[in-house]
Amino acid sequence: MTSHPEIWRCIKKNMPRNQWIELQGIYDLVSAGVSLDKEDYQPQSPSSQIPKWMRNVRNVLQYRKKTGEIEWDRAGKYRLG
Repeated sequence: MTSHPEIWRCIKKNMPRNQWIELQGIYDLVSAGVSLDKEDYQPQSPSSQIPKWMRNVRNVLQYRKKTGEIEWDRAGKYRLG
């Protein structure tokens, strides 16, 4: 399972600064920049087919919004300052 710090390092390294990026774009850069394993691709819950790694990306973004390390436009886009 890919760790939250590994996901955050990938986002910081690969996400353009001062540019709004849609959530799907962040998923794309994480899937390209991290070696996701079998556990990452398991469903996030019994009632959802969304992979765990996507939930973990959202959790990282949620936490980093609170710390002020990333901005959210309330419409699905994020920006590193």
